Order: sequence, then C-alpha cells, then structure tokens
Amino acid sequence: MAEDGRFGCYLEVHAPNQMKSVRYGRYKANLIAPGIDPLTTYSFIKPRTDKLDTQGVYTATIYPLEVGSTKLHVDSVTDIGVAWRPGCLKMVWCKGTARIKNTGPRLKLSCPEDAGLYTIRRKRRGTFVQILVTAADCPPDMYWDEADGMCTTRTVDCVNSGVGRNNADSCICPPFFVDDDCSLSWSLLVESPYVLAVTGPEGIVTCGGLPGGNEKCKGFLFCYLDLYGCSCAPGWYGNNCDRPCQKGRWGVNCKNACPDGSDCNRFFGMEPEELF
Repeated sequence: MAEDGRFGCYLEVHAPNQMKSVRYGRYKANLIAPGIDPLTTYSFIKPRTDKLDTQGVYTATIYPLEVGSTKLHVDSVTDIGVAWRPGCLKMVWCKGTARIKNTGPRLKLSCPEDAGLYTIRRKRRGTFVQILVTAADCPPDMYWDEADGMCTTRTVDCVNSGVGRNNADSCICPPFFVDDDCSLSWSLLVESPYVLAVTGPEGIVTCGGLPGGNEKCKGFLFCYLDLYGCSCAPGWYGNNCDRPCQKGRWGVNCKNACPDGSDCNRFFGMEPEELF
C-alpha cells in the first residue's frame, strides 16, 4: 500500500517456472493499480513465520533530542528485535550487509546514526525477519521546513496513531482514519462503525475488495512513505498481522487502551465489539 494514493494495488510476482518450490529473495514484479499502467518493480519474498516474533513491528522511527543532537528523544523507539524464546541468545544481526556484534533477541538504539535496515536470523536456520529504522530530521514536535532550511514547530497534533510528516506540518494517518490530524474514521464518515476502508484513487477501497483480501484486513501489512513506515491494520498485531487485539486494547499494534478500562471496538476504540 503506497501513501501516494495507490491503495488497492498489488504485486504480480513472476518466479521462474522451473523452480519446484518458492525460494526467498528478490523478484521482478508488476505493480497493478486501478487507473494506471502496470509498473515494473521488485518484491522481496520472505518466509511466513512466528518463530522470530517482532509483534508486527517491521519499522521504527527515531527522533533527535534536539536539532543536530547525537542523542535520541524520549518519544523514539529505543530498542528493536524479537520476543525472547529458547535459542534466542544465538542470533545473527546485520545492519545492511555488515554483521554486527549483537547476538541477543533485542538491540538498543541510542543515536540517529543507528538508522538502517536490520536483518535478524537464527544461526544455521533460514528463518529471518527485517526491521527498518528511519531517523527523522527534527524532534517529534517539529518538522523540517525546506523553504527556511530549519526545523519548525508543528501546529497539527496527530491522533489515533497518526505520524507527523518529516517535511510538512501534517499527519500520515493509519488505515481507517482520515482528516488533517487523523481524528475522523470511515466509521463516522459513512455512518457505519464497521467499515474498514481507506481512500483510493477511485474512492473508498476495502480490504475485502482486493485480490485475496479479507474484509477485516487480517493478514495485511500497510506501508506508507515518510516516517510512518509499516504496520498491521488497526485491530491486529503479530508477525503475520493475524492476531486480534486482546480485550481492552485497540488500534495500531494494539497499543491503545480502551476508554475507562472497558472493552471497545478493537479497530476504532469506540463502539463495542458487536460484529467484530
């Protein structure tokens, strides 16, 4: 899913016919999207697994403490990795193509220079996961103003797990939410609490309307440009985005608590869980 209005697009991957089984790696693919000619791009096929459990965290954003600082702001993600399991003390970590010393399940992040693509795998096993760490140019309450060449204080407060853009005073909203500050959901706009949709090039698009789609967006990983990165749809978490939020939790990666400690709709955090 692309932040530039290409929700509803999917990759048509062409693997060599002579292969008897899927091999992991980089493949040429066609990006199919409504209203545009197919684009040639590349896709990386990775194993579907729960053995290296990132809890659905495939991207992380870190912010400088202040402009030009080598320390991280408290709102930054301070560590990445996988949930501990037996055998997790024999991990292989790489940043880009270079192997790093860490061999445990988690890695601490301490400065903006820690940004990069990390690959985590178990020794002598083919299972692996990747986590992309992106560094913002400014602290979280500021954005980089290209015209002035400096960090400027934000005036828009992003809600519902929306993320402020790196170079603009606006928000990137998670799936199902819209408006400048991500305060509106499709459940309100279409007068139904159970419409899981986003805007696409031809209007509202639902997960169930995509090839192989699921009406509740189970198993979907949504990736946007800028500082948002990738996440499961609100209401889901886990390596494969197929684990529903536990009772009392809702939203992106289930990190929001329901109001007043009660149960609530795990997608929007408002209505009770009547249908979903």
